[in-house]
Amino acid sequence: MSNENGNWCLIESDPGVFTELIHNMGVRDVQVEELYSLDSDTLRAMEPVYGLIFLFKWQGQNASSSTPANQAAAGGGSGGGTVVDNQDVFFAQQIIQNACATQAILSILLNREGEIELGETLANFRSFAADLPPDMRGLALTNCDQIREVHNSFVRPESFLTDPDEQRRVADEDDDLFHFISYVPVNGRLYELDGLKSGPVDHGKTDNWLDDVGAVIQRRMAEYSQGEIRFNLMALIGDRRKLLSEQISTVDADISRLMAMLEQLRLDDTTEAVRESQAVESKIAGLNSERAELEHKVDIENDKFSRYKFDNSLRKLNFIPFVYQLVRAMAEKGVLAPAVEKAKEKAKSRSRHYQQQQQQ
Repeated sequence: MSNENGNWCLIESDPGVFTELIHNMGVRDVQVEELYSLDSDTLRAMEPVYGLIFLFKWQGQNASSSTPANQAAAGGGSGGGTVVDNQDVFFAQQIIQNACATQAILSILLNREGEIELGETLANFRSFAADLPPDMRGLALTNCDQIREVHNSFVRPESFLTDPDEQRRVADEDDDLFHFISYVPVNGRLYELDGLKSGPVDHGKTDNWLDDVGAVIQRRMAEYSQGEIRFNLMALIGDRRKLLSEQISTVDADISRLMAMLEQLRLDDTTEAVRESQAVESKIAGLNSERAELEHKVDIENDKFSRYKFDNSLRKLNFIPFVYQLVRAMAEKGVLAPAVEKAKEKAKSRSRHYQQQQQQ
């Protein structure tokens, strides 16, 4: 991996950022969700799950190793598994540091092309890079203007001027370095795709990868000290809004069918028909309740996507000039010093209240 950032910025590990990044590349009907549990029931409840994105602290012996092979040798374990050369797996080596988040996402998308609508940009890239070796695929990705521009659209503005030499500084062994990898099933086998390896890591045959991936990740986490908690796990899944809308359509069809049946039963005034009518009415009531619950879930998802959009817009803003002008105006009006003293008193009051609670 090159020590240079190659004009790729660091982006935040956040499901809202990753979801919008994927959509901006032209991919549709997928989203990214944060995971707080590795059990298979949790994963199955989110199906379809196309792959997992895992963020962890990199434990390399030499953070500035110049090649993926050197970094793989220094980086240590991967929760078991064997590095393989499998042409059925679309694998690209990581060439530059700051692209690992986007590369982990693409590792999933480009290996699930039959199930995900990639869009023109990614479909063209996959077609172009399909016959290249992993290192050349990584170089092609690094130099893909469309993908890089989408990635860099999530750059955080610099709040303060920094030393250009500091901006270009290469991370060393004293820095905390974090790395993204992905887990994805291909042809009935579970693979770990880590751009710092020489190839995909094969974790073996799997009948249902959601049952097996948790143990692989737990072994990976077990390689760290007990005090290390800086992990992050996200799932790339189908768009919940689309899936819920499809379920609502199914419920609507069932309600329409039962309503037609009910109209026919009401034409018959026999005791048996009345009993059947009551049973159908009960089923319709249950379906209406189910439909209301599904609509509520759609509203929750819509609110979440609206929040993602709002939060992502804030990430791209630099608030320092606004804060500077606000503080300056307060100082000119003579209200800054009293406001500072009031804030100090509030902080002391909260501290005393907290100490009292601790003593009780």
